[in-house]
Amino acid sequence: MVSIGRLVRPLPLAVLAAVVTVTSMAQFPAAAATDDSKSIFEVTDSVVGTEVSRRGAFDATIRAGRRAVREQLRDSAGTSAAVALVAGKRVVWRQGFGQVNAQGRTPSASTRYGIGSVSKVVTTMAVQQLVDAGKLSLDAPVVRYVPDFRMKSPQYRQITVRMLLNHSAGLPGTDYANAFSFAPIPGYSQRLLRALAESQLKTTPGSVNVYCNDCFTLAGIVVERVANQPFTEYVTQQILDPLGMDRSGFLTTEPLPGDIARVSGFVEEEPTQVANVYAAGGLVSTTKDMTRLARVFLGAGKVGGTRVLSRAAVRRMAKDQTETTLKVGSPDSWRYGLGWDTVAEPGLAVAGVTGWNKSGDTLQHHASFMIAPNNNLAVIVLTAGSMSSSKAAAVGRVVLLNALTESGEIARMPADISGPPAKRKPSKKQVRRITGTYLASGLAYKVSANDNRVLRVKPLVSEASGGVVTPGRYRQRADGAFWSTSGDGTSIRSQAAWGRKFLVKRSAGDPAVFSEDLVVGQKVRGGSQPAAAWDQRVNQSWLLANEDPESAIWAAVPPAITVKSIPGLQGYLLADGMASMVPFNAAGSSSVGTMFLTIPYLFGRDMFDVAFTERGGDEWLSFASSQLRPASTVPRLAVGQNSVRIGAENFAEWRKISVAGTLRLVGQQAWKIYDQDFALVSSGGANADTADVPADSYVATFGDAGTSITLNLTN
Repeated sequence: MVSIGRLVRPLPLAVLAAVVTVTSMAQFPAAAATDDSKSIFEVTDSVVGTEVSRRGAFDATIRAGRRAVREQLRDSAGTSAAVALVAGKRVVWRQGFGQVNAQGRTPSASTRYGIGSVSKVVTTMAVQQLVDAGKLSLDAPVVRYVPDFRMKSPQYRQITVRMLLNHSAGLPGTDYANAFSFAPIPGYSQRLLRALAESQLKTTPGSVNVYCNDCFTLAGIVVERVANQPFTEYVTQQILDPLGMDRSGFLTTEPLPGDIARVSGFVEEEPTQVANVYAAGGLVSTTKDMTRLARVFLGAGKVGGTRVLSRAAVRRMAKDQTETTLKVGSPDSWRYGLGWDTVAEPGLAVAGVTGWNKSGDTLQHHASFMIAPNNNLAVIVLTAGSMSSSKAAAVGRVVLLNALTESGEIARMPADISGPPAKRKPSKKQVRRITGTYLASGLAYKVSANDNRVLRVKPLVSEASGGVVTPGRYRQRADGAFWSTSGDGTSIRSQAAWGRKFLVKRSAGDPAVFSEDLVVGQKVRGGSQPAAAWDQRVNQSWLLANEDPESAIWAAVPPAITVKSIPGLQGYLLADGMASMVPFNAAGSSSVGTMFLTIPYLFGRDMFDVAFTERGGDEWLSFASSQLRPASTVPRLAVGQNSVRIGAENFAEWRKISVAGTLRLVGQQAWKIYDQDFALVSSGGANADTADVPADSYVATFGDAGTSITLNLTN
């Protein structure tokens, strides 16, 4: 067990899985571009689009790409990035930037990064291979292949394999329990199946596309059952090995030191984190290997003499899956294909170019995988540190737009979008339509208006803003939207769909050649008065008990959930913690708060019921598959020697430390100390250990069932 430093609460999970804050570096040294002009494979089949054969044909593109990478690394304080551009048969540019270790080594073509949710493209390929083989039907119910899959909502039987791949199955979201760790933790998919059996559906299957990691974990289970082998083995044997992606794979064992791009910039490098969510985001890869994956989509499923997918499978993946589902705003950034985030990449669409994009984030690494299939171009951007996947995608757009211009595929680079239109005074009806309270995953806003019909946007809970919507004043302009007076170029508007009203934010994309819409809230009116039991829970906290000590959640976020009220909104509360803030309806039951929002794309994700049950005389909280005990009843450590025994369920044992002093621990498997706000102070492993502890802190100890642990507190 290692101690972790300076990991902070991430951005809302609707935007990123997590972002690690790192120390800014003064400069980012660039390695010379490697000579990758030769063909990756001997390609014998024809390809569609421009074929580049002249070395140096993308000189201007490479210069623009280098500038974009360095700017994004500098502005985000990222630690490293690796980029590759594929044009036809050739890799015309591959380069590393920044540092992948404390010694200042620049990433190479074989440096491995976690590609996060870009793994979903590979999971979809695995499913499509089984479809091509006649072993699987996309529109068959999942229960045909996974008969032990069940949920409390009977409609779960309607979920098809296709719905898993286009995020429309209606599953609650992402169960983050043991999802990321500092050593591999097996069994994530089976834990998810058990959790789903105790869960309700969030929406009717097939009706709404809401980003969902658990959909892809379940798709991975489908692959396992149909192929009759572990998902990781199937992907390795049927996709990675045939493509020669010999540096790509899943971290089922601990990586060797220096094998993965590290997040550096601290006095000590962070330990490498493992994504146990294999099918949803567990792959690690390199720019060299990812160019081989790109060739699958540039070659209609075939690379050289190797056919990995049928042409029909590539077409199926690229078909817009949002044509018949709930639409709010302009969803180009989230026009889901099968596995793709969008099959109408908006930064390329403004130039009349079809683009497919998939982005991904883990706690430490971020990636963008962008294809212009009709123009035979692809770009891969892999990063470490805090340069998020949205920043990686911005680099990808710059590279592809420049490459399209330089190759003559488009006449000129798209111009930046213009500023706000002229001001105008809205009608009273327009003001009434948009004012009110809006909730989403991680967001809670009040939109009000003054006598001059100027709007004011105010977060209702300080932690529930996330910087997604700029607080402050908004004035209507000629396009009918209300524009922020802060000058940040964002606007908001109200849009009705399916009997609901939504708040839609529009802002300039990155680069600023297109506008991007985000549905950032659903309008909610106060409901019935909740039972008195909920009043007793507000502002109380519950502490995580059933997480593996190697789980990164212990270090990345406070391992606690606090129930909070929403000012001015009766009947609804917030479960705040564990990297999320989930609104729930508390009016229907005295013991279960239910998820209730129906928001497409990003900000309706990761909703869960919040259930309270009695355990050993205490009221425990259940959230996804996590079990949490009340902080208010944690036993206090006396000064002197104390004994702790791990129960039959192997749950962590918590103790409250009232006085500052020194704590000596003996007999535990691992331990962690948190301050009164549940921020990690220190952690350690087995055998005898000593730690300084502040007053009003907490210690969590871990061990096998029946383990006796001695805690000696001196002050």
